[in-house]
Amino acid sequence: MITVHKSESDDPGFLDEVQWMANGCLDQYQPAEVYVIHIRDWFDSKWCYFSGKRLGAIGVSKFQDLTLPPFVPNRVLAQDHYHRLLTTSDIYELSDAPPLHINQTSEANFKRFTEHATKNGMIIWFSSGSISTGRGSIMVYTVSPEIKFGWHATFLKKADWQIDKVTFTSKSFVKNLRNLGLNKSQNCPSK
Repeated sequence: MITVHKSESDDPGFLDEVQWMANGCLDQYQPAEVYVIHIRDWFDSKWCYFSGKRLGAIGVSKFQDLTLPPFVPNRVLAQDHYHRLLTTSDIYELSDAPPLHINQTSEANFKRFTEHATKNGMIIWFSSGSISTGRGSIMVYTVSPEIKFGWHATFLKKADWQIDKVTFTSKSFVKNLRNLGLNKSQNCPSK
């Protein structure tokens, strides 16, 4: 299991959702490495598959070649990188990695393919500010030789946190990943 970065602006209930989602994804896909990136403020589903702008105004999304979304570095509150200790293990250890989000031109963003960051990994972004807004976002990219796949989910706080909208996959798929992570966290001994 991995842990997610916390800040004072994050609702603990939303952070639980992020934690469960991350660990459900790890259990489902068993990537060799994982990036967990905490983004300042909420971000919508337009960031999923978004590569950059052409001519300063036209947004371009690339579905064939998965590129890193061009979050500017000052929106990145934290980036953690984990690698799996053994190929047969579900134990991940914190490790160093260069920042995924760097200052560069939009033209350069079109060439920042996910496989340059990881050949067999997962990248998870989640938003901050969930206490004041009552909403949060999680975006996940899965990269392996067999698959390059991304999705986005928006969460809203009602009585408790609920999945509101899901883009590029089904709500039931995201709920299953969440429940897988929740069950795993309930079956692991406390730290």
